[in-house]
Amino acid sequence: MEFAGRRLRNDRLAVGVLVVCLLGAAGLFVVDVEATVPDPVAFEDTRSIGFASEDSAAIDSEASVPRAQVFYSQYQYVIGYYGIETAVDAIDDPARQQQFGYPLVTYVTTYDNTGIALDDGLIETDQWPDWERAETAFYVVDSAAETPAGPVAVPFADQQAAADFADAHGGTVMGWAELREQSFEVDDAAVVRQQVDTQQADADQRVENARELLDRPVSRTLTPDDDLQAELDSAPEGSTVVLEPGTYDGPIEINNSLTLRAHDATVVGDREGSTVRVNAADVAIEGLIVEGIGNESRDPDAATGDEWDANIELGYGHGDAGIAAVGASGVYLTEVTVPYTEANGILLRDSPDAVVTNVTVQGAADWRDGFMGVMAMRSPAVIQDSAFSDGRDGIYLHRSGETVIRNNAFRDGRYGIHLMHTSDSLIADNTFADHEFSGITIMTSPARNAVVDNVVSNSSNGISTAGSHSYIARNVAVDNRVGITTTAVSSLYEHNVVANNTNGMRTGSVLATSTVHSNDFVDNDNHAGASAGPLRVWADGQQGNYWQGAYGTDRPEPRPYLPTDVVDGQLHRSSVHYTVAESPVNRGLRTLQGSTPGLRSGNIIDPSPQPTPQNPDRLDLAERVVAEGIDAADNRHSTTHHD
Repeated sequence: MEFAGRRLRNDRLAVGVLVVCLLGAAGLFVVDVEATVPDPVAFEDTRSIGFASEDSAAIDSEASVPRAQVFYSQYQYVIGYYGIETAVDAIDDPARQQQFGYPLVTYVTTYDNTGIALDDGLIETDQWPDWERAETAFYVVDSAAETPAGPVAVPFADQQAAADFADAHGGTVMGWAELREQSFEVDDAAVVRQQVDTQQADADQRVENARELLDRPVSRTLTPDDDLQAELDSAPEGSTVVLEPGTYDGPIEINNSLTLRAHDATVVGDREGSTVRVNAADVAIEGLIVEGIGNESRDPDAATGDEWDANIELGYGHGDAGIAAVGASGVYLTEVTVPYTEANGILLRDSPDAVVTNVTVQGAADWRDGFMGVMAMRSPAVIQDSAFSDGRDGIYLHRSGETVIRNNAFRDGRYGIHLMHTSDSLIADNTFADHEFSGITIMTSPARNAVVDNVVSNSSNGISTAGSHSYIARNVAVDNRVGITTTAVSSLYEHNVVANNTNGMRTGSVLATSTVHSNDFVDNDNHAGASAGPLRVWADGQQGNYWQGAYGTDRPEPRPYLPTDVVDGQLHRSSVHYTVAESPVNRGLRTLQGSTPGLRSGNIIDPSPQPTPQNPDRLDLAERVVAEGIDAADNRHSTTHHD
């Protein structure tokens, strides 16, 4: 889709950069800046900072979201912003200017002559908006207009058009200078940090509410000689069916709102599908052992079309399981054991508000032969105090936002926790060891996820997060190939301990918009690495990170530390490197590297490295995990969320 304006020509951008640099050099030259301003580009050609995938799915047309694009003097890409407020929040950020350079020009989409109207607050148009210089546009603020992410300022090229919109839909008209003085609430990873305690409390309440299902009166007590399916079908709604010790024939279906309580009882399926299928709301299952599960991990008849997401939606959520809840809200599963499965342990499909607690699932020894411990498809849940070993993924979430996963143990799989299209979730207080790909991985552009207080050991990647506005804090990553990958943009990484990894932290995002501070880097072969892109500044104002080796006994005063530098990056490995690091030649190179755009790509700088570890308790835990193994982390909780 083409928008107004021609695509950027590299030669024009280069001239624009040169003009700014010359003007900055003591004003020695007078240049016609307007003659060198680059034209706007098609928005799909920008490096955009956008919505979560769930928000984007709710947008019928990109014309319904006001956008901005900014050309920076020392960055080869044009940065695109969904929402004018997002651009205003970022454009004057000193850290952003240090990374990208001076903002040459900003364009915004204007809605004159587009037939703009509001449908429940969402913008609808007959024509695509045009690009206009931000400083010549007029903005309607505090109107009824909004996007899936919240209220939004609406730009117009003509002041009267803006006034007419404000008369029709409310709001105030202002210019660019006044707009930049406003304070807007935008997505912020610090907000996610503030929500963690609320998410924990909400999960506590959800668990407490679910526990009430165990208080139902007993309607019958069964032995293995009874017809289990017939008894379940005839049991009164809202009652409890008790299974005495022994083995019961399955598979079974629960079609009424019941509680099934087992005392050392096993239900064995026929290995041709799910052993227990839940089709009713508010079903509770306590203490059951489930065996005889089919080995189909997906239904080939359900996967239609060539679209990747269609196959995930229709195929992944249709496999066999020990317990499969389909279209059944409010399911409560506790003290359930799945001794072995080559498919799912528990499947939740279109079954929101589930609580899974104190569950044990053992998958196939080779993850290629197994599937998921818990598969949740469009099913927000609380999953806690459980153990998942072997198999493909311990927990796999697909479009299951607002899920809380806490205090679980994951061992020997492909991924421990794997999130797809899932936002606003909390992953807390879990332990992970020996995963082939990653302990925690978050994919497909989600937003506002929190990953806190986890311990990940001996995996290919410890924690790998994509998307935006996430909060990754207080985690311990030890003995991994890569401890933490900082792929998420506009996110906050703080108070993590990254120790004894081959590569401590790596950043692969072209948009270097995350904040990284107060972390401890100890005993890694390489503390940090970066792909091509702008200079990454890892600090929050004067608060940087602790880098083992950044301070020397002969250099008590701090100086900026570059973990990606060939000399600085080895200071923790050999005292010889201190001499080289402080040589006049290396100082000159460091100064040049920090000021010349061509030498900044692929580098990380901490302008305020800390002289002592910032997280001594977590560093002590990391040392114990290195010495004793992951069991040291499993035993770290003085309290749990056990029900």
